[in-house]
Amino acid sequence: MSLIDYPEKVSSVIFTGGCNMRCPFCQNKELVENSIPSLNEEDILKAIFERKGFIDGVVITGGEPTIQHDLADFCRRLKNEGFFVKLDTNGYLPDVLRGLIENKAIDYISLDIKSTFSDYNNTCGITVDVDKIKESLEILRNMEIDYEIRTTGVPGIIDLEKIKEIAREISWAKKYVIQQYRNEKTLNPDFEKIAPYPKDVLLGFKREAEAFISNVSVRGI
Repeated sequence: MSLIDYPEKVSSVIFTGGCNMRCPFCQNKELVENSIPSLNEEDILKAIFERKGFIDGVVITGGEPTIQHDLADFCRRLKNEGFFVKLDTNGYLPDVLRGLIENKAIDYISLDIKSTFSDYNNTCGITVDVDKIKESLEILRNMEIDYEIRTTGVPGIIDLEKIKEIAREISWAKKYVIQQYRNEKTLNPDFEKIAPYPKDVLLGFKREAEAFISNVSVRGI
């Protein structure tokens, strides 16, 4: 049960295994590598359905949930039981995102912008087709779905100038969240040695982003 993962709702959180990116600072190493035991889907749903009346929604995160071939069906089962569904995604499969929205299988999207578009390859550990990220952003911009766009403030990856560039690119965004970095169990162990930014630095990022986006918040400080 979580009070922070779904804005203004009490939620349960489901973690999916596997990812189509390899961000070295990722804090869910076991999920990216898919190296932990899986749970039976029916057991998961049973546990969630038993919480009806105590939770409002379900957050599906990862890893990267959109690589799951049966994601849409799973979301519909949750929706049919009356739950709100939030999806956390890196936006690299825009067609999946579009289908989920068109079929009203999800209610809220949290889309990660890892860095500036010119630095995505260095940031994500793979060769990235940034047009796919841009397409997902246009989906959020033009389709009827509640959302937030978020960036994790990783020292050495994100700095003030990059925050400004990202904010310029998404100046239309309804909500932009700057997240604190946690140097715990990262995919690349070297990132565990990197200290998170102090609170005042992240608040400085927020002030700069607010020159372009009206609704900016900092999470995790």
